[in-house]
Amino acid sequence: MSESSLAANDEQSYETIYYPKGGVPDLLTEGDNLQELLMELAQDRLPVAVDAERASGFRYGHPNSLLQLKTASGKIFLIDTFAFHDLSELQDSLAQHQWILHDGHQDIAGLKELGIFPNDFFDTQIAARLCGFKRFSLAAICEQILGVTLEKDHQAEDWSIRPLPHDWLRYAALDVELLAKLQDALAAQLSELGRSDWLKQECVYLLQKPHRKDKPNRWRRGAAKVLKTSRQYEYLRQLYQTRDLCAQKIDLAPGRLVANQALVEAAARQPRTRRQLNSITAFRSPIARKFESEWLAACEQARWTPEKDLPPVVIVAGPSYQPIFGTISRLRNLAGSYTDELKRVVHEKARQLDIDPALIANMQTLRHLGWLLADYSLAPKEDPQLAIELEELEARQWQQDLILPLATEIREKHLGKA
Repeated sequence: MSESSLAANDEQSYETIYYPKGGVPDLLTEGDNLQELLMELAQDRLPVAVDAERASGFRYGHPNSLLQLKTASGKIFLIDTFAFHDLSELQDSLAQHQWILHDGHQDIAGLKELGIFPNDFFDTQIAARLCGFKRFSLAAICEQILGVTLEKDHQAEDWSIRPLPHDWLRYAALDVELLAKLQDALAAQLSELGRSDWLKQECVYLLQKPHRKDKPNRWRRGAAKVLKTSRQYEYLRQLYQTRDLCAQKIDLAPGRLVANQALVEAAARQPRTRRQLNSITAFRSPIARKFESEWLAACEQARWTPEKDLPPVVIVAGPSYQPIFGTISRLRNLAGSYTDELKRVVHEKARQLDIDPALIANMQTLRHLGWLLADYSLAPKEDPQLAIELEELEARQWQQDLILPLATEIREKHLGKA
């Protein structure tokens, strides 16, 4: 839909934008003040393009290190967030404006740590997906909507280093250069499709949603095909927790201290001595050897953990829905059938709307509803209260409006067969 109406042929060559129209601004850093920016923001209440760079994979906690803003007047500001300990005055000004972000949920989470957050925002990536774009990176939608592409050559840099090279600042400025134009085009198409409120609901949801914490079993990553016993998994758990504490002490991303793969290898070998530990290459690096005693202490702890406290080799996750009328074992196959049918009708609805099915409902939601419908098939006179269940699953209203009639139709069809 959108890619055919707004985009040229995929084989078309696009003009590459190397520099923002107004040039690359100087970095506002220690000793500078934000008065010019605050005066710019006070001129109007028009949307402000916002982006942020994080020291992802380099510093512990992936802190925000750079904030990019482009005001309605076209002026770009680059702010060294390491240099400003109090940004409350900037927050007071920015809160008066709608923000334009691209894939903003990560930026919002990071900026909240600095005391900066929007009251309202327009996410160009979510908007593009709701319009039916299959490619929705910033560069991709610039190509499809504006007929230009951005030079994106510093995405994996360590943004915590100082001073920041001028070419990195150029790259950072480009991230906000075209957001306002994208907003105008996408807002028009959303309106034409009758989906403007869908975007508004998605953005409100992201503002209200707590920042996602690490999954409790994240430490198991990469272990399934290597580790065979509960004791080995305990070694991995202890080493993972130790690595996190050591990385935090030196403000380093944990994976740069010792890679996950090396932790799994150590857990498989269960080292008891320095010699055994250092037979693993990653633990011989100068920075890892600083914590040699900590690694060995973790291994010793894992060695003597009581059997009853060892983690399982395989985690069998039960359904998020807890049955009322039947048992999990009785309902498992039926729940699978309901889930498959829900998936089929949601995919068909998504095909009609020309959007990704996951925008309507993710698999976690479909499985939950599948179990609910299977359970309530044993009590046909009881109301499963699907609308309430969808709300508790955090489905937005536009999603509920699409899912509810599909799920209701499936339930009624099965009850008719009973």
